Amino acid sequence: MRNHWRVALWCLPACPLAAWANNAPLPDGILGIVLIFPAAILGLRLAAARLPKVSRIWKIMVIIGLALATYLAMGISAAAVPLFAFGLYRGLQMMRFGKGARRFPVGLAMILFTVLATANYGASLNYGWMSTIVAESDGVSAIRAVARAEEEFKAATVLDANKNKIGEYGTLKQLDEQGAFMERGYLASGRPRGYRLVLQLSDDPAVSEKQYFAYAIPTNYGPPPLSLLSLSLVRILRPQTRRYARRTLAVDETGVIRARDLGGSRPVTRAEAEKWAPL
Repeated sequence: MRNHWRVALWCLPACPLAAWANNAPLPDGILGIVLIFPAAILGLRLAAARLPKVSRIWKIMVIIGLALATYLAMGISAAAVPLFAFGLYRGLQMMRFGKGARRFPVGLAMILFTVLATANYGASLNYGWMSTIVAESDGVSAIRAVARAEEEFKAATVLDANKNKIGEYGTLKQLDEQGAFMERGYLASGRPRGYRLVLQLSDDPAVSEKQYFAYAIPTNYGPPPLSLLSLSLVRILRPQTRRYARRTLAVDETGVIRARDLGGSRPVTRAEAEKWAPL
């Protein structure tokens, strides 16, 4: 019995492997699915399982079907269903056709591995969109911080070029240096991630101190669609750390934040942004 528990403990590290292999920044989850096949081969050997014979034609059909399902799973979530079924079926076969009591922990480890791999794959399907939500949330916070910082900067009369005791709005660098953002050096630290901030002041602050226009454009518009190149085995060597966003954000001295998906990342004008729907 002690040996059987040793086998079970030896198999446990395989269970979280599927989730570990695809931790961010590896968003596609395909590696966990692919690892079901070597895990099944290893499990059958550990369980010393002798499977019933099947025809060669059936073997070829199964191999082609699983290979096609693996490829399609890179873009079609439903394609993971036969892979999930394969992993569960192999786990049950290990329990049924294996030798000795160790066939049970090995089969259980295979089933757990399959469940975790598939669950991780399902969660990773939303990675790109979740990454977009996170980036856009940071962008909205940054553009809101610009509006707040400009009002505080103007109210403090840090700049008064025409000496009329009415403060002017500042540049992004001036706001950042004054610590008007969330913290001093906020922009210098490369934030907000996923967006680039642009601030335009009135042409002559000595004459007109009451206008500014700021917008944030995605540094990487997306996310891109899944493709063969998104295979995690490739991304292990070259991890994906980019943040993607879709909506361009804008604000002016009214404090109203507006947003629109422009289908890409490009500069915008005040007149254009005024037509966007407010957040």
